Amino acid sequence: MLRIAIILVIAVLAALAAINAANAPGRVVIEFGDYEIHTTALFGLLALIFIVAISLPILRMLMFLLDAPDMLGRFGRRHRTKRGQEALALGLIAAEAGEFDEARKHAARAEELIEEPRLAVLLQARAAEVAGDTPAAERAYSGMLSQEDTALLGHKGLLQAALKRGDRLSAMSHAEQAMRLSKTAAWPFQSLFELKVQAADWEGALEALEQAEKRRLLEDKVVRRRRAVLYAAAAAKAERERRGEKAADMAQKAIRMAPGFAPAAALAARLLVGEQKHERAAAILEDAWEVAPHPALAHAYRDLRVGESASERGARMQVLLDKRPDSRESRIVAAELAMERGDWGAAQAALDDAYREFPSARICTLYAQVARGRGDDAAARSWTNQAAAAPREADWSDLDPEGPAFLYEDTDWARLVYVYGDSGQLIHPRMERGGRDATTGSLLALPPAAVAALPPGGGASSDAA
Repeated sequence: MLRIAIILVIAVLAALAAINAANAPGRVVIEFGDYEIHTTALFGLLALIFIVAISLPILRMLMFLLDAPDMLGRFGRRHRTKRGQEALALGLIAAEAGEFDEARKHAARAEELIEEPRLAVLLQARAAEVAGDTPAAERAYSGMLSQEDTALLGHKGLLQAALKRGDRLSAMSHAEQAMRLSKTAAWPFQSLFELKVQAADWEGALEALEQAEKRRLLEDKVVRRRRAVLYAAAAAKAERERRGEKAADMAQKAIRMAPGFAPAAALAARLLVGEQKHERAAAILEDAWEVAPHPALAHAYRDLRVGESASERGARMQVLLDKRPDSRESRIVAAELAMERGDWGAAQAALDDAYREFPSARICTLYAQVARGRGDDAAARSWTNQAAAAPREADWSDLDPEGPAFLYEDTDWARLVYVYGDSGQLIHPRMERGGRDATTGSLLALPPAAVAALPPGGGASSDAA
């Protein structure tokens, strides 16, 4: 309205300016029935301005009166919405503060005032959750499933409620349905994956991980490492169930995902040896050693062939060591090979490098064996005493004295999925549980001179450490 008035004023002023410039005042004649009015053009324009000035406020008032009912309605709705939003906010605050009755009262008030029932239902669900009323929360979340835009939230609430009841099957079902509803939300995958891993459902976890990879919910390297652990866990399970072919297939898939994952390499090699596939087993162990040397890999490599002479086995072990000559594990194996040959000086030199890197009980025990081999009983006793106080080696604890390496339980594999999968670090469950290590004395068979020098019982073990 104001813009129209301004435009009219500008137009009149322009007309006045034009008349003045033309120096032609002009005349205006107005006929109304029998009446006839004569005036100048300037006076006519001024009269028009006056009429417009009077008419505009009257017109504006008429329009206001016509629009008044709608304005009152909008004002009432805004006021009602504001009160509903205030009730909703107070309800959420009360719910989080643990004031259950207040939260429910505000939830009911918000439902009356707001024409958006979804928010009120959400508040009811949260109030019930905080109050510990799981059935009421489930009823509220179940009501969200009927609407497309709240179904995902409904499944999330029902999943959490199912977990509180200990109903993992229902929780998995809601996570799976949520994954179908959303391609971008991360929580359905995380929940489903964790539930599958906790249940030792390795193949189900692999399927969930595949969906995460397609949706790019995880980094590629994390996906590959997690997949390696899951394949290895599935292989170990298949081996326990005497399904050798499947176990070997899963173990080799694990190696393809992470060639340096020692538990998978040791397992794959053991299964391949059982199938008389020694060359393939040797290649897997060599590749794994090149990536991440581990004493269990050296043990597995040592045991690939039966009936070898000491020199044949030493030559074959040297192939492994040449893959990583600078590794601490390579130096320790080189020291033991030298001990087997009776080359105590070479053994001492190799152990010196390993000791400077980490003076563990294992290294001290090997020093004691070198001293006995040289006939120095005093030095041997000194090193044995040091071994009793020196720290253990975490990797060495993975070898079981009465079974194969990496005897993991399902809970151990589940932890590995995240620890190794996410950071690439190997855990050591036997060490954490205080399990006994394999004999720390030697990787290979000791030479006769060293055996004769050992005290009754065969030498120090990690129990002393």
